[in-house]
Amino acid sequence: MIKQIVIITAIALIAIVIVLQYGKDFQNVEIYKNPENELTKSVLDTVVSENTSKTHIDSPYVKEYSLPNGTWPNGILLDRNGMVWVAGSRLHNLISFDPEDNQIKSVYPIKEGTSDVMKEGSLMVWSMIEDNDGFIWFSQFGQDRLWRFDPKTEKFHVFRSVSASPFQMKVDKDTGNIWFTTLLGNTIGVIQKIENKNESNPEYKITEFDVDSDSNPSGLFIERDYVWISQISNNKLVKFNVVKDSNGFVTNIVRILEIPSSEAVSIYSPADLLIQNDNLVWFTEHGTSTITRYHTESENLTRFPTSTNPYQTTTLPFWIREAANGDGLWFNEHTGNRIAFLNIKEMTLLEYEIPTRPSDGYVIYPLGITIDPANSNKLWFSEWNTDKIAVVDLSIPVSFDIHSNIDKVVLSGVNDTANIDVELIRNDGGIISNNSNNIISFKASSSMEPAAGFVNVTANFSADTVDLVKIKNTTQVLLLRNDSAPLGNYTLVISATDWVVTKSIFLDLEITR
Repeated sequence: MIKQIVIITAIALIAIVIVLQYGKDFQNVEIYKNPENELTKSVLDTVVSENTSKTHIDSPYVKEYSLPNGTWPNGILLDRNGMVWVAGSRLHNLISFDPEDNQIKSVYPIKEGTSDVMKEGSLMVWSMIEDNDGFIWFSQFGQDRLWRFDPKTEKFHVFRSVSASPFQMKVDKDTGNIWFTTLLGNTIGVIQKIENKNESNPEYKITEFDVDSDSNPSGLFIERDYVWISQISNNKLVKFNVVKDSNGFVTNIVRILEIPSSEAVSIYSPADLLIQNDNLVWFTEHGTSTITRYHTESENLTRFPTSTNPYQTTTLPFWIREAANGDGLWFNEHTGNRIAFLNIKEMTLLEYEIPTRPSDGYVIYPLGITIDPANSNKLWFSEWNTDKIAVVDLSIPVSFDIHSNIDKVVLSGVNDTANIDVELIRNDGGIISNNSNNIISFKASSSMEPAAGFVNVTANFSADTVDLVKIKNTTQVLLLRNDSAPLGNYTLVISATDWVVTKSIFLDLEITR
């Protein structure tokens, strides 16, 4: 069953692109007819107001901004000057948005000279970065091309010397090199600037290195002279040593570590990763509802599930970004309708509901994320199927907190039970959402199965909801083990939510004979 889930989710990204290219809605794409010099004005006139229908919830933590109808935003970047850049998959424009005055500043049709990219395939931008020279780079998924935009000259340049479109891109701030993975090309690539006098249009050397066939490399992390990648189809994390010549150009990469290193550990469709303190690897398992920690020395793996979503399906965590102070990790849930922050010092999880819900379904797709380089409490993200971008602010206090009197639960023998005291505390300095009417609900999830549910274990709260105004400090959760529960070590998640923000704590769960 797990293998089937992994296979399905590993091709989910490709399926999205197929829908984008060939779906029936594509015939209704609105193309701007205005002259290029009037395009920005036309777009500004088409921007719609905030969605206040029944498909929208009020959130004090998330602020949304509407883009032109039919944009289908994916790739997103907040540059060093505080400008937000977003690429439209459907309208094939690069949009600049100024958060200071909440206005679209410019709209640029993506093309080189007279070559219109709309006639050459779709523009599904999964990655967008700013290099050390201030150029903006982005990919065109499904096409063997890579785009660079110069904000100063407002000119695009396309590079076709890649085997497949880059999927993830990262800048090595020390060298200025740009590393990338090709999800469909099974390569790692590096873009290196060749020193020349033409600063406005420098030359580059693009080199690619083959990795495992049919591995679909996705995530990427640069660690000094090492490059890590996640391989979403063959369920591996791989570390490479970077080999350079005397001039500093990358000539080869050498595989020095694979995770898992033995059959005793399995991981599932790792989409993205980051490294802390050389030996601590964090990664999202896109085929599940978990973000996972792995110690390279002890080979110990711990899964931290999200809270369950209302549809009892996997939440599909995807990209992962580290807060500047190292205290936490941001990630997006592709089918959880949430943006999440994992506090790795306190080991708590905050999940922020995305305010807008699509009018034609239940799931919102937050496909792209970017941290504010000046304030890592803020994360910007794109809403692919609502034509919006948004920012979530971690510094806004939540109206409640949750604690437990223990950190480990052991269930042994047939039908063993455990009582856990859970303390819910009102934060008088926090903001109470207008949607919740002061009501807090409790949920439980685990790492026992991919959708964060339980396997032959039931979890019942003595009170499913609590009025935040009339709060009592303690409620009870009862765990009941059935005789066929699988033995092992898991993570138990206890969550409190007002359905605008959810806070979760993690407990070790051990099931023994």
